[in-house]
Amino acid sequence: MNIQWYPGHMTKTKRLIEENIKLVDIVIELLDARAPYSTKNPDIDKIS
Repeated sequence: MNIQWYPGHMTKTKRLIEENIKLVDIVIELLDARAPYSTKNPDIDKIS
C-alpha cells in the first residue's frame, strides 16, 4: 500500500503558482511567529 502524503490540491496549487509566478511582482509568505521554521513552505524559495 502506497500512502500519498502530498494531497492532490497541493500539487494542483503548486503547478498553478509555477505557471503564474511570472505575472507577479512580489510574493509575501506569512509565517506563524511562534514556529516560523516549521510553518515555512520550502517550495516557495524554489518557485520564486
